[in-house]
Amino acid sequence: MKKIVLTAVLLLSMSALIFAQQPRGGNRSTPEETAKRTTEWMTGELKLTPEQVVKVDSINLVFAKKQAEQFQRGGQGGDRETRMAAFQKLNSEKEVALEAVLSKEQMDAYKKALETRGNRPGGGGGGRGNRGGGN
Repeated sequence: MKKIVLTAVLLLSMSALIFAQQPRGGNRSTPEETAKRTTEWMTGELKLTPEQVVKVDSINLVFAKKQAEQFQRGGQGGDRETRMAAFQKLNSEKEVALEAVLSKEQMDAYKKALETRGNRPGGGGGGRGNRGGGN
C-alpha cells in the first residue's frame, strides 16, 4: 500500500514539474507560423488569387510580428484595457491594409468569418491551445 501511495505522489510531483517548466501561456506559435496559418485559412475561406496570397501573407506576417511584440510588452505592466486597446488598434490597421488587397466581397466575408470565429483567424492557437476551428 505504501508503494502505491508513494508512486502516486511521485507521479503527481513529476507532472507538476513538467507543467512548471512550460512558458507562461503555453507554447505560442512563432509570428511566421501564425501568419502562415492565417494566410492558409484566408486562402480557403476567401478564395484568394495567387497574387492576393502573396500580398496577404506579407500583411499577415507584419501584423503577426507586431502582435508578438505586443504580447511580450504585455507582461511588463499596464492594465488589461490598455493592452486590449493596443490589440484593437493593430487589428484596425491590419483591416486597412487588407482592404487595399481584397475585393469588397472578400473583405465582407473576412469580417463575417472573424465574427463567427471569435476574431481568431486560423483556428486560435497562441497560448490557449486549439479550442476549435482547426486550420
